[in-house]
Amino acid sequence: MRFPLWAAITATFLMQLIGLLLIAGIIIFIRKKRAGLKRLPIVPVDFWPPCLLYFIYQLSDSRPTGSLIPQVMIIWMVIGLGGLLWQILMDPQMTLRRFLILFWRLSDLVLLISWLGVFIYMLMT
Repeated sequence: MRFPLWAAITATFLMQLIGLLLIAGIIIFIRKKRAGLKRLPIVPVDFWPPCLLYFIYQLSDSRPTGSLIPQVMIIWMVIGLGGLLWQILMDPQMTLRRFLILFWRLSDLVLLISWLGVFIYMLMT
């Protein structure tokens, strides 16, 4: 018996969501057990972008025209360049470290929105 495509996509999305929450839980657990790691400015969401890229590929791979990863990557890079230009114009004393932190935090947000958008797009098609 074959499941409808929307059911398979929804099940895949829910399993991916559980995986992301599990990653966040493990990072929180490790930070609580290791007292020295509490001062690190790393939040559990910082570990999500590589996973989200793979999840976007996994969700959109069933399309007849291929995955949506190229479109997501182009949008991600354009937003990253926009963030770079904005930071250069606002703060001429910009450092590479500050840009990389901004880029990675923007990546968290952009890829999370893209993942949700791909899920909704795949349900609609």
